[in-house]
Formats: sequence, structure tokens, C-alpha cells
Amino acid sequence: MNLERWFLVIFSIVCLLVLIKFIPKEKKRDAWVLFLFLQVITWPAGLIAVEMGWIEYPTQLLPDANSYNKTSFSFEFFFFPIVAIMFSLYFPKRKYWYLVLLYYVGVSGFFTMFEVVLERTTTLVTYHEWKWYWTFITVIISLLINDLFYRWCKKGLIMVREHEN
Repeated sequence: MNLERWFLVIFSIVCLLVLIKFIPKEKKRDAWVLFLFLQVITWPAGLIAVEMGWIEYPTQLLPDANSYNKTSFSFEFFFFPIVAIMFSLYFPKRKYWYLVLLYYVGVSGFFTMFEVVLERTTTLVTYHEWKWYWTFITVIISLLINDLFYRWCKKGLIMVREHEN
């Protein structure tokens, strides 16, 4: 296994630990809604970007993954949904417009910077026609759509309490 695959394994473990540590027990259902809905957004968007030849993921976690799905399973279906969970669960309670804007720009900027570093130093992602600002813009739009869906869906969620024995 090459260095990039080891990076994906270690980063996946770190992400799992973040989920365990930072998702409160009473917010687990909310986290599932956020996780699954973001995949609805990223799956077709990732397929379009890859099939149009704008971006490529030469190294995947699983060796034969590119033969059946050329999008990045790790980024589109795991890492980015975890970012979206943390984004919405820890969204600033105070709704000052400048704090909300700073929160969106900060999270999207960090995610974009992380991808650009990976693009320049590893074979995990290769930009062809893609530019860093497309990542920045699509991350903001995806987080916005996901958070709006979460807030809309949360209105109908009912708190389920576990039986106390």
C-alpha cells in the first residue's frame, strides 16, 4: 500500500474519532440526516466533474475503485459529509450576518486549502480544468443547501428517548 492510501486510512480513522468525540448523543439522528443528504448533493456533482474531465482522483483508497466509480469515495462520501455534519451542528447560534459569512468562508476556505495542498503534494486529486475557487464556491453552495435542508427537516424530527432501565 502506497503512502497516499495510508494517508486515507489514517485520515479516515481521525474522522471517525472526531465523529465519536464531537457529536452529542442526542444529535446522532441529526448527524445521519446531514451525512446522507450531503451525499445526495456530492454524488452527482462529483460524477459531473470527473466525467467532464475537470478533476481526477488517480489514487483511491480501494485499488480498483476507479474501474467502477471515478469520483473520490473518500472525499465525496466520507470526509466532506463529516465536514457538513460539524458545520451544521456547530453553526453559530447568534445570527449576525457577518458571523455567518465568516463561518461559511472559514469552513469552505479551510476545506479548499486542504484540497489544494493535497492536489499539489499527492496523487489523491489532480486538477485538469478545475480551479481552487470552484472548490470554494461548490463547498459553500453544498453546505448552504445541506444546512437549509437540515433546518427544514429538523422541524419535523421528533426526539426519541431511550428506555431507562
